[in-house]
Amino acid sequence: MGSRTHTNASGADAGLDPGAAAELAQILTQLGPVADRLGSRAVIAQYEADIGDPALTRRGTSIAGSTGPLPRFLPVRDILRINFNMHGLVPAVAVPNRFARSVRMPTDDNLASTVPYAPTLRAALNLVARYGDAAVPWYRRSVRRAGNALHISYGPIVPLGRIEPLATEIALATIHRIVETFVGDRIANARIHFARAPVSDPLVLAGRFSCPIEVGGDDNFMAIPAPWGDMPSPYHDPHAWAEGEARCDADIRLLTAAPLVSRVRAHVEPALDGGHVALLAETARHLGISARSLVRALAHAGTTHHAIVDDARKARALDLLAKPRLPMPEIAEQLGFTDQSNFGRKCRAWFGDSPGRLRERLVAMQPTEALHSRLGAN
Repeated sequence: MGSRTHTNASGADAGLDPGAAAELAQILTQLGPVADRLGSRAVIAQYEADIGDPALTRRGTSIAGSTGPLPRFLPVRDILRINFNMHGLVPAVAVPNRFARSVRMPTDDNLASTVPYAPTLRAALNLVARYGDAAVPWYRRSVRRAGNALHISYGPIVPLGRIEPLATEIALATIHRIVETFVGDRIANARIHFARAPVSDPLVLAGRFSCPIEVGGDDNFMAIPAPWGDMPSPYHDPHAWAEGEARCDADIRLLTAAPLVSRVRAHVEPALDGGHVALLAETARHLGISARSLVRALAHAGTTHHAIVDDARKARALDLLAKPRLPMPEIAEQLGFTDQSNFGRKCRAWFGDSPGRLRERLVAMQPTEALHSRLGAN
């Protein structure tokens, strides 16, 4: 690999050539809020390990400079950036060749360990589609009837430029591996269709997958005889399937939860119930991402963890000060202040007035019946 000019490691174009940087920027713009959602590390974890240098694969991301395994879930913009980095580090065809040698399914751990236990192939494919739409939200999947066949379709929601052929090939290879687990040698009666030429030679893929490969048209899909949908897995285990599906559903809920800022608020605000001010590292652990990823994602949303915590304490202060009989020391403690004087200084910074005078104004503003209700509750 030739030398490259590097900018700041956290910069959007650090280590990318101008064409790739512009292409990635356009993809992120077209994705809009999807770029700031969380996605799964999935296949990139294995290929990053093969490259062996996180400084190269993680450059330009919110975790640039970090080492060790990738977090299970990362901001989508980081995942795409790592894909672009890898595209410039190894020949594209090396990735599917690596996949062909691996016994591991290139998807998230919970999904990979669950699908073999499905009651039927259709149940497995439906779970793959649901999980994939959450874990890789820049693609969409479907399982639909097309005449006498089932089509398992897979396509990007926006054009992905240079990384699209490889991403699509790996996705359809994953579907092929799942189907083959259920049907064995009958896989020859399936076919795989690429809208664009895959990175691997179609003749090589036909030999590797033991089924016909087609190229051209509008859709990426694997077609299988419709009756295969009812075929049971040779490894079916009702208990293992139920447990695995529950783990996958928990991941899906996390990945499709409210926007990140709302999820941070949902962690920060209840913490104040016990007088605890949530720290950045605590919130990151709760969300299942690294602290650096959280900082970066919140910055893209135009805020910080400190600002969200500050807003939560400010709103809680107004609510507590409006309760006339709640002692000031208790209010300070519930807001996470070590002493009342610190609370007083913060209150003046927030509202331009002392807690006592602010309380007078808040109580005076309340309707008589609301005030009586508060007095009775305290």
